[in-house]
Amino acid sequence: MFTIRGCGRGSFLSGKSVHNQRIERLWRDVWMDVSNTYSGLLHTLEREGVLDPSDSIHMFCAQYVFLPRLQMDLKTFTDGWDNHPLRTEQNLSPNQLWAMGQLQNPVDAPDIAEDVKDWPAVRESDEPSSGVVVPPVECPLSEEDMTSLRTAINVTAPSQSYGRDIYMAVLNYVFAHRA
Repeated sequence: MFTIRGCGRGSFLSGKSVHNQRIERLWRDVWMDVSNTYSGLLHTLEREGVLDPSDSIHMFCAQYVFLPRLQMDLKTFTDGWDNHPLRTEQNLSPNQLWAMGQLQNPVDAPDIAEDVKDWPAVRESDEPSSGVVVPPVECPLSEEDMTSLRTAINVTAPSQSYGRDIYMAVLNYVFAHRA
């Protein structure tokens, strides 16, 4: 398959899988339906020279535009996933199965006052996080200009270019109004 179709196409899952194939399939679907679009778009913006990961203004604009769009697309994916039919469950959806489980096996709500425990305060761990750490990016705009930006440009508006046009508009706005 690699020889005929080439690498990096996502034509099939390769490698040994002895763990949870369902979650692996879910991550594949998330990649194909959502993440891949943003990965390709961000790489294209970098190649075109309009997104420089070392430029704090570019990073602010990218996060400002693409985080809400990504969150919106992940929510759409989640809604679809939660309501898709499962062949092995008589075509019931995960939401339907959950609701049936709640009806068939109800769980009484605990009396909160009786179950209160005095847990020790949660402390920050000295161990490094195992997830992706996104460094905070400082806003280059004044509070007034930021309010104007929010009013002028809707970052979740429909876009034929997956938000590229919105990113460019925000980038131009920020460069014109930065403090």
